[in-house]
Amino acid sequence: MVITFIFVLAGVLFMIGTLIYVKDKNKLQEIKNLDKSNLKKEKKNLSNLWGIDEFNNQVITINKNQHSIIVELESIEYSLMQDGEKASVDKELVSIAQMLKFPIQFLEVKKQIELGDMLEKIKVNTINANDNVKEYATQIVKHLEMLQADQNLFERKNYMIISSFNSRRIAEQELKEFYGTLRYHLLNIKISTRLLNDKEIIELIYEQLHKGNKNKVADIEEKGGFGLYVTSKSREKTKTL
Repeated sequence: MVITFIFVLAGVLFMIGTLIYVKDKNKLQEIKNLDKSNLKKEKKNLSNLWGIDEFNNQVITINKNQHSIIVELESIEYSLMQDGEKASVDKELVSIAQMLKFPIQFLEVKKQIELGDMLEKIKVNTINANDNVKEYATQIVKHLEMLQADQNLFERKNYMIISSFNSRRIAEQELKEFYGTLRYHLLNIKISTRLLNDKEIIELIYEQLHKGNKNKVADIEEKGGFGLYVTSKSREKTKTL
């Protein structure tokens, strides 16, 4: 589905954002090329693997001075709206542009839909069901398996990355206050948003750095593979492998 709203919003905010953009600041998507020989000698942590200092309380810190929150955005079909609805959207976009005071980046993620877990849950939960429920569940499973067999079946998710270069404490406060105001304006035009938590931030970064890798972050974490991913609360305990 074409996410028309994202392009409209990005177009409005881009001109404003460039005026306040802080030069020479590393972006969230930029991951430095690491010298493997040096990496082996260093303790493996988020800083020398991903260029991340810490993530805590829904805020990620990069290069010690860039603090960011990541907002997931739902979409609307702007082109299918009536003139009155479009006018309301335009009005809210202008309001958002006027209150903008932080560098903002947009990220669109497209990935193939995986229905394996859902299919397994349906099968397990209907083992002891009556014949009618089992038949209905079988039909649903067959339909979902057909959908999953379509290699061109993707879902798109859209994210807004909002950053501050103030101190960590001030940055968290002002970013979350800004998100609250942003959320209010977007709800006015029926666009839902939510703030990613720490685990979801890890999943998003991992998926972007390992595209095509079908490993699940939850499985890696369960096996201890994320023991080196530290937060400010567990830095001393989990800094080393």
